[in-house]
Amino acid sequence: MEKRSRQRIGDMLVERGLITRGQLDEALVQQRTSRGFLGAILVQRGAIRPEVLLRTLSEQFGLPSERLKVEQMDWRVAAQFPGSVLSEGKCFPIRSDSESVTVAITNPLDAWSLSGMEQAAGFRKVIPILVLEHELQQVVQAYRQHLLRSIELRLKNDDNNG
Repeated sequence: MEKRSRQRIGDMLVERGLITRGQLDEALVQQRTSRGFLGAILVQRGAIRPEVLLRTLSEQFGLPSERLKVEQMDWRVAAQFPGSVLSEGKCFPIRSDSESVTVAITNPLDAWSLSGMEQAAGFRKVIPILVLEHELQQVVQAYRQHLLRSIELRLKNDDNNG
């Protein structure tokens, strides 16, 4: 894992010319009243695109990032984890092998969600990667639909066999 930057995200964005000092100051005022994340506020205000936020957070926290696509998910990986860990939709296991589990997260400071994943992963190492929030939510929603279809199929098979 890369070393985390000591620079704050707002300063990083201003330094790179991605936002103005005025945009940062306005977003900081909003952040004080809303207590939201500065990056999310900047995206909401249209000052930066979500992809810019993802790339900057990745650099700031020294974590890899990637784009998630529902079509590329292997639901068998998620099935290895209890629903209680997946239900909050703050992180989601996307790849695994015998030694590690790669977990998609949107908030690199969410130690609670990562701790739950680490407990559920057992002896395997948890490797966090940053993803866009809307993409993570799409994957979580698709997994819920996958589970419902699986239950419906099982019930249908039970009816046919019973």
